[in-house]
Amino acid sequence: MATSKDSFSIDMVLRHPSHSPESISKALSLEPKASWPAGTNLGRVRAKWSFFYARLLEGPLPEYERALKTVRRFLRKNAAFWIDFADGNGEVELIFNHTVSRQQKNGDECFELYLAPAFLSELSTREIGLRLQAWQGSVKGKKSADAPKITPHSAKKR
Repeated sequence: MATSKDSFSIDMVLRHPSHSPESISKALSLEPKASWPAGTNLGRVRAKWSFFYARLLEGPLPEYERALKTVRRFLRKNAAFWIDFADGNGEVELIFNHTVSRQQKNGDECFELYLAPAFLSELSTREIGLRLQAWQGSVKGKKSADAPKITPHSAKKR
C-alpha cells in the first residue's frame, strides 16, 4: 500500500531532427535537466536528433492526481507546439517515475496507477508516448533514481 514516503516525478523527453533544445525550452517555458542539439559528438557517434529532457513535476504521492491535471493543462496550453513538433517527425515521451517504499508483508500492493480515459486521450491526440517506472524507495545508504534509464527504445541511433 502506498505511504506518505512514496513520491513521484513526471519527466518529459523530446527528440527532434531539427528543433534545437533552445527552441524547445523557449516554446514550452521549460529548462532542461539534460539536452544536446543534433550534430553533437556523443563519443563514437554524432547525434542525428536533438534531445531535451525536463522534469515537469515532482512531489509526494498524495499530490499525484492534481499533478496529472496540471500535465493535462500543460499539454493543452502547448497544443500548437505538439502539432508542429509531430509534423516535423519529433517524438515526445512522458515518463512517470514512482518511488515505492518497502511493503510490510509479502503480497501487499506496492504500486497502483489509474490513468483516466481523458488523460490517455490527450496523450494519444498529441502522439505522446508514456513510460511508467516504479523504483524501490531508498534503502539505507542508497539513493533513489533521479533520472530516466536509457532503454533500447529511448536509445535509438539518432
